[in-house]
Amino acid sequence: MSIPFVALIGSCVGALGTGAVVLGGAVAGVSLGPVTSVSPPTPTTAAAPILTPAAAAAARWAAGTCPGLDWTLLAGAALIDPTTEGDLTDIATRLCLLTPSARPLALASLLSGAVRGGIALVVAQSLHDDPALSVAAATAITYAAANLGVPYRWGGTGPGGFDCSGLAQASYRAAHVQLPRVAQDQFDAGPRLPAGSAPLPGDLVFYGSEPLDVTHVGLFIGGGDMIDAPHTGAFVRIEPAPTTPASMFGPDSYVGATRPWA
Repeated sequence: MSIPFVALIGSCVGALGTGAVVLGGAVAGVSLGPVTSVSPPTPTTAAAPILTPAAAAAARWAAGTCPGLDWTLLAGAALIDPTTEGDLTDIATRLCLLTPSARPLALASLLSGAVRGGIALVVAQSLHDDPALSVAAATAITYAAANLGVPYRWGGTGPGGFDCSGLAQASYRAAHVQLPRVAQDQFDAGPRLPAGSAPLPGDLVFYGSEPLDVTHVGLFIGGGDMIDAPHTGAFVRIEPAPTTPASMFGPDSYVGATRPWA
């Protein structure tokens, strides 16, 4: 599933970016519309329910009724709205009648709103990368996705505005995981992934000039993407998360990742 968004690369501490980039991820082979077509959601602190083995099995089975429909699309729906679990076969049948590019909007309407459907699609992307997505990671990702479109606010910890570390802290607070307030302290708190390890959805990814000068943090959601609050004048959004050693994010480089839920 391709998730195109337009964004400016910039620093969490407020330096404005200078160029537009088109972002992309991969889940289920379905194209999503731009995030700007979705109204900014009302921030939520509600925890995401766990996707039970029965729900996962039901999603896989229901997707089998439609060739080319990835089970993670249905699993994301079941995770965000557990009441859909009993209707997954019907949902799969409805989606199967549509072209792949039309399925995200249909899913959003089936989940009673574009925001809810958008959250389900983000979780589907994370499930695609990590079918064993932990409850804490799923909850943090759900919280961050529910705040896509909320304005950047320096020092903001929500609701209604976040800076990069404020968003990370609030997302994990929803999962009952306590994080320090600023990006450097969050990185130092760990637990850090071994150097060169690929992050999993729910991990925090950090950028700066070096490990003792961390200036930005994002919540990794899989597919090479993160949700972050990048800079003054921007909004909480999805953008690429470079995670190879010394890869660049604007003027900063990737310095490592942590797994707060471990």
